[in-house]
Amino acid sequence: MHRLLSAIPPRTLPLGFRDEVMRRVGPRGAAAWEWIAAAVLALPALAYLAVELATQGEEVSSALNNVIVAAGADNAEAFFFVDGSTVLALAVLGVASLIAAHASMARPARGTARR
Repeated sequence: MHRLLSAIPPRTLPLGFRDEVMRRVGPRGAAAWEWIAAAVLALPALAYLAVELATQGEEVSSALNNVIVAAGADNAEAFFFVDGSTVLALAVLGVASLIAAHASMARPARGTARR
């Protein structure tokens, strides 16, 4: 495959080719649904984590401390307990953060011309 592709001589692209491709694949602006989806996912997860921290703060901080200690341990036999609902809330919060990051990156920067 390498010999086949290297045998093809390089050609210059037509004038304006790069601009046309970037216009088609470039950012089109963040859709409102991205921000709404991020909020719908993030707000309940944040509320759950806040309630967990307020009602069982000592247990939550102990569990997170055990996770950090286990991650830094040299042996693979570390044991810790974390509530499954907390893990799910953190995962949903992570997905919401990804959606919000995409929405903020899809928005064109100030001062750029849109066609």
